[in-house]
Amino acid sequence: MTQEGQREHSQTDEGQTDVSQSGVAAQRRRGIRLTVTAILVVATILVAGFFYAFTRARVMTTDELRQQGAYLYENPRMLPNFELIDDNGKALDPTNLQGQWNLIFFGFTYCPDICPTTLAQLKTFYSELDPEVQKDTQVWLASVDPARDTPKQLHSYLEFFHPSFRGMTGEFLEMHRFATALNIPFAKVPGGGDDYLVDHSANVALVNPKGHSVGFFKAPLEITKLKRTYLAIREYFD
Repeated sequence: MTQEGQREHSQTDEGQTDVSQSGVAAQRRRGIRLTVTAILVVATILVAGFFYAFTRARVMTTDELRQQGAYLYENPRMLPNFELIDDNGKALDPTNLQGQWNLIFFGFTYCPDICPTTLAQLKTFYSELDPEVQKDTQVWLASVDPARDTPKQLHSYLEFFHPSFRGMTGEFLEMHRFATALNIPFAKVPGGGDDYLVDHSANVALVNPKGHSVGFFKAPLEITKLKRTYLAIREYFD
């Protein structure tokens, strides 16, 4: 073979070697990409599964609920008939509590500390609920000071916290009877003149969509626990 032929043969071998090495390198890169993609897919599935398992509501036992600050009655309790007024000045009776879950906090607009703190916590709690859950969740402020808490006063006060919050007031005996039925009594503090205070619980009563009292959330409230137990109770009665 001539020297020129040898050179051509050598160049051909080198070209084949380059093509072979290039192919191996391409296959290696594809393999790496596939491996990385597979790892990312698996990681995404694991993270999504963990997030779902962590955030989804699950049924909790009554003991577990109690440990988290939620107390369920052994049997739902029917509410007595009542005639109150909402913050828009409209008549309010037991039928207005049907069709949605109701969280009822008994307080008053002249309350210096517990009431604004609790309502601020309920605002945070409500704002963190999924839109679908918000649709059938109603937060109420039931006045323990109906002499001063007119519907207009309640409405103006609640708008400061959340426009979806509602208020209820009425005759003192009606409010007291309603509070007693929900196991949340209150009493006017003697003395104080026009700036009197009202002694009341900071617990939040829970009434289900059938209009039955099912329990309460014990104060002081913790947003994470309140949300977790509320969602669990909804599952419990589902």
